[in-house]
Amino acid sequence: MSHMENNREFFELKYTAARARAARRIEEAALGQVVGVNGYTTVVDAQRLCEHLDLEAGATLLDVGTGQGWPGSYIAEATGCRLVAADVPWEALLEAKLRRETGVVKACGESLPFRGDSFDAIVHADVLC
Repeated sequence: MSHMENNREFFELKYTAARARAARRIEEAALGQVVGVNGYTTVVDAQRLCEHLDLEAGATLLDVGTGQGWPGSYIAEATGCRLVAADVPWEALLEAKLRRETGVVKACGESLPFRGDSFDAIVHADVLC
């Protein structure tokens, strides 16, 4: 099995496991809210991304390696932009879709099925490349 296949298998298993109550409490204490985080981007970091990206309502944001949709869902909600979430594990993408009306695409960041001019901005927080 290749290194890439091992990584995909790991992430598929990670997202099928139920989130423990303790993990949600830690997330609330560390980040100030429960957002389904699977990385290290804090609410303050997500706010900084909003400021830096300066997206307007109607813009389209791609969140590569979205996991369960954080921080892309936060940015989309704060700016009113449309979010497209891309990642490999379906379980995580379904969580992202439930979190907010989100277009989801099962795709690896190495081979995204989009034209280069499809998005106004792209984020990829806590993505291992």
